[in-house]
Amino acid sequence: MLISGLSGSGKSVALAALEDSGYYCVDNLPPQLITPLVEQTRASGQLRVAVAVDARSAESLADVPSLLQDLRACCEVHALYLDCATDTLVQRFSETRRRHPLTSRITAQQAGNPAAARGEGYANALVEAIELERELLRPVAEIGLHLDTSQMKASQLRDWIKQTVRVQASQMVVLFESFAFKRGVPLDADYVFDVRMLPNPHY
Repeated sequence: MLISGLSGSGKSVALAALEDSGYYCVDNLPPQLITPLVEQTRASGQLRVAVAVDARSAESLADVPSLLQDLRACCEVHALYLDCATDTLVQRFSETRRRHPLTSRITAQQAGNPAAARGEGYANALVEAIELERELLRPVAEIGLHLDTSQMKASQLRDWIKQTVRVQASQMVVLFESFAFKRGVPLDADYVFDVRMLPNPHY
């Protein structure tokens, strides 16, 4: 299974959940090493492997779709892309006090800007880093299942991952989710039904 997505969207949580489910997990593996890893783990008898790739391997991400297609000749391959709203990511980075992995690239680009030198341009460095990462990950964003984690807690994502890997690939997965309109419609919804005419069991 290939895991990709924006920093702060839950890749580490997803990998931990897969590891708990018996997967051999490798984080931040350069795409060109995926095939050798799969071959080595299969030879050793480990048939379930999960690999996370991120924007730091941007120069190789364009090759990932064809790489996965080649692997499908010998393996069952799944891909999961974790997305998240920019404002939610900003809040998460603020809460954890962690730097975005691409922030240093943005601040380096701003270094020659007189406004940035006065400190005026650094306020938006995190937002710019997130949008840059979103663009760099475009080659892998649409090759598999797309999950928006903006409204998900870490425990909810962990449970979702564990439940999903239990389901055989040949089976259809139907997820029913209730939501509050004041928080917006879930971005990953395929169908939305208004069932407000039904009695609410909580009142």
